[in-house]
Amino acid sequence: MTRPLPLLALAAVAACDKSGPLADIDASNPWPTARSGPSAATTSSASAPVEAGRAMPPRPVPTSSPTVRITMPMDVQLQAIQYMAAMQAPQPSDAPADPAYAQQIANGLAALGKTEVISSGRLIDVKMTKGCNATLPRESVARYTGASLPTLLTHGVLVIRCMDHELQCLQSTRDADDVLCTHK
Repeated sequence: MTRPLPLLALAAVAACDKSGPLADIDASNPWPTARSGPSAATTSSASAPVEAGRAMPPRPVPTSSPTVRITMPMDVQLQAIQYMAAMQAPQPSDAPADPAYAQQIANGLAALGKTEVISSGRLIDVKMTKGCNATLPRESVARYTGASLPTLLTHGVLVIRCMDHELQCLQSTRDADDVLCTHK
């Protein structure tokens, strides 16, 4: 008498199947790299920019209006969380983090508020009393440090973030137009 396989065993067999539409996904990479070939064009979205050979999750709001408000639908707010995590996630092609350089930039931004280097130099935080907005991270880096976003990227800094009592804005160093703000 043969016994039917338990449901868990069937799920494990199905998970090992490498022939379906998800066969080329790398489970070890939370943000899959852009595929080559004809299927890449059909699966990419205009709202999910490809930065440095990697696919980003869907952008919750357009770059022309980069603020996710607390009154927006929950799925938009969840997309903002995913997008901000992807902005900060290092990729194999990124330069190694240079904590000393990141600290030098943070010291230059100290005139704006309390600065902090996070993730061994991948993220620089600027905590302010007020005044954080979508343009502040990029403009303040240029004004107070003389550096550019591409220069920060070559030193492994991926994001500059400003925060005040009501807003946080993340500026990607990979793309000057890639800024996302959220209300606290």
